[in-house]
Amino acid sequence: MLILQQFDVRLLRLQKDDLELVRQWRNAAHVANSMIYREYISSEMQLKWFETINNPWNYYFIIEFEGKKIGVINAKDYSVEKGFGEGGIFIGEQEYEHSFAAAFASLCLLNFIFHMMGTIANSRIRILKDNHRAIQYNKLLGYELIGESENGHDLLFELTKERFFEKGRKLNQAAAIFSQGSSDMILKGSPSEKLLPEINELLSDNPSPMAIPYLKTL
Repeated sequence: MLILQQFDVRLLRLQKDDLELVRQWRNAAHVANSMIYREYISSEMQLKWFETINNPWNYYFIIEFEGKKIGVINAKDYSVEKGFGEGGIFIGEQEYEHSFAAAFASLCLLNFIFHMMGTIANSRIRILKDNHRAIQYNKLLGYELIGESENGHDLLFELTKERFFEKGRKLNQAAAIFSQGSSDMILKGSPSEKLLPEINELLSDNPSPMAIPYLKTL
């Protein structure tokens, strides 16, 4: 288990026990309608998908907010040359759609990727053209439009480390004000063959929870 904790969220790396909950969220209309893939997902499909992403190159996390599991955030398709290929997030519990949970979770994961993992240079996301809320939200984080997919339905955005350092400063400071939890980054877990060597090194060097005062690094 890999856990990231900052502000009012904990990000818990996806486990088999969470697959049915995630499947229910993913099939719900309010989530599926904002996704590129909208077909019904069966239990068998969900398990098969999990087996393809439970490895060092893909990181899917359950978002825990106010002690409740409410959604999923991810950074997937890592490569040495390009860093993380694509990120994504959805809130499965509708009552939390307009809370600070998504913003806190996004900042927590991006702070981990760009501040604690020194080798990552960029992150990309795909958003449906008509998902204006998601487009505006990710622009606030610093993502910039770099192209359109061949199918004509979704747009590709990219966030560089430098742009996140610029945009993230104010966002992190605002999150520190509005959250009840610590603004320090807490990393928990044990080294595993399903983690990148860089993450294993962080965990090995810090066997107990590690607090990083991020504001000093911005």
